[in-house]
Amino acid sequence: MSYSQRLLQQGNTLTRLAHRSRFNTVLDAIRGTHYHQALDYGCGDGWLLKVAYEEGIIASGIGVDISAQMLESCQETFVHTPQIKFYLPSELSAKISPHSCDLVFCTETLEHVPDPEQIIEQLLPFCQKQAKLVISVPIEVGPSLLAKQVGRYFANLKGGYGYEKYHPGELFSAAILWDVNSFPSSHSLQAPYRAHKGFDYRHLELSLSQKIKIEKRIFSPFPLLGNLLNSTVVWVGSL
Repeated sequence: MSYSQRLLQQGNTLTRLAHRSRFNTVLDAIRGTHYHQALDYGCGDGWLLKVAYEEGIIASGIGVDISAQMLESCQETFVHTPQIKFYLPSELSAKISPHSCDLVFCTETLEHVPDPEQIIEQLLPFCQKQAKLVISVPIEVGPSLLAKQVGRYFANLKGGYGYEKYHPGELFSAAILWDVNSFPSSHSLQAPYRAHKGFDYRHLELSLSQKIKIEKRIFSPFPLLGNLLNSTVVWVGSL
């Protein structure tokens, strides 16, 4: 079972709803347009590129991920699809021509890196002038966090789901006060790899809006509830 299949099929009703809605929201943002070449930074097992290619949304795609093991799995999966290629981040400049991509994905990735702004800066030179960018990150502050922790707890009871725990004071601070700076996490400790705990999407949105034109902000899975009881925020933008 692939990484994406585990997210979409295992866990519980809440976690499956969150992950399925996120995938559909990203795909809905690009349906109705045909793209020549897509770049998926943080592609994981290549699920988004696979669906986009099979639906005829993209003619070709490039997946980028830091995990060599994940890329090896992708190359096996796409061995009969030469239109989809996979590389490490360090190979980008040598393998992709400048201004060659008219679609860029970066989903559930920027919360894990020490400098999200730097990643965005690295991606922009590969974008065509009118390229579409679809970026998503988890919501880990406000009431959403309470709902997500409940879902994660019950999913983990089945075994193997895994999640980061909060002390009561930390949960109160993050979920009620919208403050993730008052307790230690991988984000406050400047760790080389960061997890979900301590991530605040609002900081990223501010810096992102200075680099691209954000045309749409979509909350998933319940768009009308905004950032109160949703698991993910998706930004759709352009240069």
